[in-house]
Amino acid sequence: MNKFSSSSNEYDRLIHPIEIVSRIIAIWPVDNDQSKLKGLLSVCHRIGMICVTVIMTAAVSFDVTRHWNDMNEATECALIASAFALSIVRMINYSVHADDMRYVLDTMRKDWVESSPEDKIVLDEKCRWTFKLAKQFIISVGLALGLFMLTPMIEIVVFHSEERILPFRGYFMKNQTSSPLYERLYVVNMVLGGLCGTTIAGATSFNLVSTMHGAARFAVLQKKLEALKSDDINCEPAMVDCVKRHQDAIKFADTLERIINVLALGQFVISTALVCCAGFQLASMIEDKARLMKYFSFLNSAIFELFLFSYSGNQLIDESEAIIDSAYASEWIGSPFCLNLRILMLRATRPSKITAAKFYDMSLKSFSSVLSTSFSYFTVLQTMNEE
Repeated sequence: MNKFSSSSNEYDRLIHPIEIVSRIIAIWPVDNDQSKLKGLLSVCHRIGMICVTVIMTAAVSFDVTRHWNDMNEATECALIASAFALSIVRMINYSVHADDMRYVLDTMRKDWVESSPEDKIVLDEKCRWTFKLAKQFIISVGLALGLFMLTPMIEIVVFHSEERILPFRGYFMKNQTSSPLYERLYVVNMVLGGLCGTTIAGATSFNLVSTMHGAARFAVLQKKLEALKSDDINCEPAMVDCVKRHQDAIKFADTLERIINVLALGQFVISTALVCCAGFQLASMIEDKARLMKYFSFLNSAIFELFLFSYSGNQLIDESEAIIDSAYASEWIGSPFCLNLRILMLRATRPSKITAAKFYDMSLKSFSSVLSTSFSYFTVLQTMNEE
């Protein structure tokens, strides 16, 4: 009992940063044993977050049309509007798949708490560092949001700029740059933009740790397959256990695919625009040190986020494909479980993967493709701006 309690506390400590940011943006699934009042408050919180994000997206999108003749201003507004639009997709997607998210989180907890010491070693090796990586990503997003919030204030107070812009842009009313309305809108815009931006940290960190956990389940199965011996009197029950674990790992990966696939498509498509526009802003603002730092942090977070999506998806493919080699590495010659082993190997020829709405796989190859496309669009924007 103490061992289970210790493992549970360890898992709670690891998942805690992800849980905090996910609760802030109302994508953390509600527990089944919660009261009706808490459930209702959670629904209201989620609806409020979606409404806030829609308002911010509309306001910043309208700001794009106001600066249509200024390439620098238009791309800056389009950059922020794209990020907000993706936030809407995230929150709606996780709201629809709340039951699947609960299954994923319950399975992760069960694996960490109830696994054997041997399985726990594999989980520890494959997953512990991803929780730390997720925490670092949350911090990097927080720093980027902080720079966005403070840059307009720094430009006014330190550099005595006469231009009054809001931290996350947006057009709300004609006289929004006059005092004291500007100062009040500044605070509101900062809070709402920060809440919308937090969806990046919550969604991506959840996707990272859950997908890597899915890959770790296949890694645990590999160890068990390699340990099969034909002269073991318990080899057949062990083979049955391997088949069941393989089915459970596939079910877990398929659940992640249902949760993430539409979001992955939006992520890859919009990330192309984000990386392109952020790069254009960096190139256009070499002399503006405050904005340069702001968009450098944004570009860093955007590429980091895309890499986490791609790397975790790539690991899931690799680990699920490696089942074939592990099965072949077992002592199967003359064993009574050969037929079951062949069936398992045949199923493993179709690896588990996370797709972008079935169009293409989340992998490092897709990551390089998005960066290449973004650079191509960046050169087009640069050419248009020069002309």
